[in-house]
Amino acid sequence: MKQPPVSVDNFKRIIDDDYYYVDKTKVIEELLYNKNLLVLFPRPRRFGKSLLLSMIDCFFNIDKKENNKNLFRGLYIEKSEYYSEFGKYPVIHVDFKSLKRNTYEGILNQFKFLISELYKEKEYVKEILDEDELKDFNLIKSRQGNEDDYIQAIKLLSKWLCRYHKQNVIILIDEYDVPITEAYMNNIYNEVMNFMREVFSNTLKGNENLKIGILTGVTRVSKESIFSGFNNLKIYDLMNREYNEYFGFTEIETKELLNYYGLELTEEVKKIYDGYNFGGLSTYNPWSILNYVQDKKLIPYWFNTSDNALIKEILKETNEENKEEIEKLILGESINFTYDNTITFSDLKNKINDKNAIFNLLLASGYLTYDKSIIINDIKEKEINYFKIPNLEVKEEFIKMIKEINFQNIDELQENEFLIALLKKEKEKIEEYINKNLLSMSYYDAKEMFYHGYVLGLFSGFINNNFIVKSNRESGLGRYDLMIEKKDKTIGIIIEIKLASSKEEIEELAIKGLNQIEEKEYYKELELDKVENINKYVIVFYGKECIVR
Repeated sequence: MKQPPVSVDNFKRIIDDDYYYVDKTKVIEELLYNKNLLVLFPRPRRFGKSLLLSMIDCFFNIDKKENNKNLFRGLYIEKSEYYSEFGKYPVIHVDFKSLKRNTYEGILNQFKFLISELYKEKEYVKEILDEDELKDFNLIKSRQGNEDDYIQAIKLLSKWLCRYHKQNVIILIDEYDVPITEAYMNNIYNEVMNFMREVFSNTLKGNENLKIGILTGVTRVSKESIFSGFNNLKIYDLMNREYNEYFGFTEIETKELLNYYGLELTEEVKKIYDGYNFGGLSTYNPWSILNYVQDKKLIPYWFNTSDNALIKEILKETNEENKEEIEKLILGESINFTYDNTITFSDLKNKINDKNAIFNLLLASGYLTYDKSIIINDIKEKEINYFKIPNLEVKEEFIKMIKEINFQNIDELQENEFLIALLKKEKEKIEEYINKNLLSMSYYDAKEMFYHGYVLGLFSGFINNNFIVKSNRESGLGRYDLMIEKKDKTIGIIIEIKLASSKEEIEELAIKGLNQIEEKEYYKELELDKVENINKYVIVFYGKECIVR
């Protein structure tokens, strides 16, 4: 039986070592048929971008034609008329994911190292270079050149490869946006951006030696800021129907893979791992499915630490209205915002409270997906539509991220003790727990909406732990603040939240809140659901402390 290729993104190794491979080779036919000169594929991490580029490299690479000639046996492209293009072109393949440094000098030095290794790989071209070109080649290879030398380096190499092979060059750049994101996070944005803009412009814009250029990344950095004047750039993002089947596993591919390993695509599997919608196509995260196949455990595998720092910074400072939208997402609802597939890092700091900027970043990073329950045609830029958290494993990661922002000192043991205290009506313990964590909050605003979101955050860990958490829903004669219901119907909890303007008002509001629960019959929904035991609480906040009654 073939092994699942967990953490293997090298196509040749997958085929040579007989791993299970989901055939994506049709993308080669589509690229050649469309005659795309320059394309960008923005996708979340762990959706097979690096493996796809590795496969494209293996197909076209003239330097490795003999070693790769058996790799495509039995795959789609072997039967295509475009198989005649196999092993025909020189390929320049660079991966920018290693350009993670906290200084401009660090990023520049790492870039020099990448290009030096590339030059060593293509050293055979030296035999056709003149004396001046040879000096340039050796200067770049030895990492002794200046910034301008490395800005020109890939374009120079493409010219020499084209001359040597008498064929235009295919350029593959993986994770093109990593140095830009790192620069933003480390306050070196302008320096790095200026350098990378020059690199991309010199490499791809008007390069007469280019057969096709393919870039992948997570975010689509604003065209105006990095791809200025690239009239030939085609962008196929996660809302486009074209090329949507080549990133991630389709439902058919997922079902076939699971069947191969004696597993079924059950509703439970779908609930945990399905939910992504790429251009109208239901898509599964390959990382999660392959790990599930390997471990045979229905647990979350998806994590997105590479994007967390940027997203956390934005969410930490955003306003209460956006936090309320986050609350809706955690509770399984869809939210609407204007889809915009460009990110301009230079003014992102000025958009801390811009709903569209924040949630488009979450969308690009894989935390959200288009809500396919609302049928529409292709989504265009600047169009308002509905989006949601795609599945349970992403929801768990999302909740974890929100907790890291707001509840840094909470651990699983404390959370379980809090839950037990709620179930046993141990009000002093509940109060102690809330007050302790309230002091550690990273942002603070004396509004009832803030406290509502805070309490929801404390309870969010219960969502996937045999409990249902609901917020601001109609029940009885009004709207309760929070309701928690155990899925086996054995217990339910109603919570009313109040905000006191003075210490003297605290007890008065507690009594008022308890009366309000009874008068408005907030517990009616639980009674209709035939819940056996119902606990009722009022939490009154004053500044960074509370009482529980």
